[in-house]
Amino acid sequence: MSGQDTGRFPGQTRDGAMGDFERAVLRSNECLELQRFDEAERELERAVALKPSDTAAQFGLAKLRYMRGDPAFARDLSRAAASRRDDDDLRMQFAEVLRMTGDLAGAELLWRELIARRGSRAEFRAGLAIALHEAGRVDEALEVALARETAQPADLVPAETVTAILLSLGRADESMPLIRAERERAPLDQVWIAHEATAARLLDDPAYEKLYDYDRVVRVYDIEAPPGFASVDELNAALAETLSARHGLVRPPFNQSMRFGTQTTGNLVAATDPAIRAALAAFLDPIADYRSSIGAAVDHPLSVRNRGEADYRGCWSVRLKAQGFHVNHLHPEGWLSSAYYVSAPDETADTAKQSGWLKFGEPAQPVPGAGPARTIQPRPGRLVLFPSYMWHGTTAIHGDEPRLTMAFDVVTRDREPAP
Repeated sequence: MSGQDTGRFPGQTRDGAMGDFERAVLRSNECLELQRFDEAERELERAVALKPSDTAAQFGLAKLRYMRGDPAFARDLSRAAASRRDDDDLRMQFAEVLRMTGDLAGAELLWRELIARRGSRAEFRAGLAIALHEAGRVDEALEVALARETAQPADLVPAETVTAILLSLGRADESMPLIRAERERAPLDQVWIAHEATAARLLDDPAYEKLYDYDRVVRVYDIEAPPGFASVDELNAALAETLSARHGLVRPPFNQSMRFGTQTTGNLVAATDPAIRAALAAFLDPIADYRSSIGAAVDHPLSVRNRGEADYRGCWSVRLKAQGFHVNHLHPEGWLSSAYYVSAPDETADTAKQSGWLKFGEPAQPVPGAGPARTIQPRPGRLVLFPSYMWHGTTAIHGDEPRLTMAFDVVTRDREPAP
């Protein structure tokens, strides 16, 4: 964050007054926490009516409508982008929403239009390159990312976009200098740690086994029943009831990894429900055991942060339905990430098909020679802990019986190694 933190909500004046736009955004967030989705949508509609060019409000409204199953979820954003053709931020936001919701052709069209009208700027080419990459047009994506009219730094597409494309082309030797430079600049950046692991894997570099030592850093715990519950089955039954009531939407957020399912809104760390509180308490012993097992060596990006108090950064629940899965991803803002299985469909018991299983090591976009390196079977009462920088996703479930999980990220308060 740049500038001085005044302690005021954006839009507040020095006497604490809040404008209508800021009040609408704040109320929409409160309503989302309380699962009052009609009210949340009305407040966001009011916000974008007051400030049609505000990209965050437009994004929030489109996302909520999408999760509610509205087929015209982006109508306000589309209308605002069409009427403000010189508002690059708004049109870029619309292109990104199209990409995230699977309309890669529509996103490509918008990015190409921006380039034609406003010039070959790095952010436009990056957006187009990402859309082409996701469409499987990897050679075109690299051509767009590397094309520039001058050699000025402002014309360069972000290194992460170029790196991901190079890795998909199997050109790890070309990507590694970019990766190592970024790792030197930001040693604890989760995205670059993941890219280094992928490149090292392709190059048979020992850094891969150091960063992605699955036996050491992916740990499985069968939790014990917390106080107030006679068994883990009883806890899971209570969790299933309270979490299911919180799955009031029909589609997942389009900016998250899930496909075909729903995710709770709000942060479950703040929930007062006894079952959720008991589960969060039950996870503390496995977290402590994990921390004890990895040590605090300063020459590893996981253990170097293993110091100071550990806190839940966020907690949520995911319910996958038929054909549901998670695309491969990582958690840029976490340190440790997790999956706790409240319930799992019978099909997950098939060790040959591995439906709904957790998988590790496969990047977000296909990379030759970098498929899943480790899989873990879901079982009710099972908690899996792993580094937030580790690529992970799931295989799809196929039947009508859902898979219900809780997930959370953990961070430490002291991120710097001791002197």
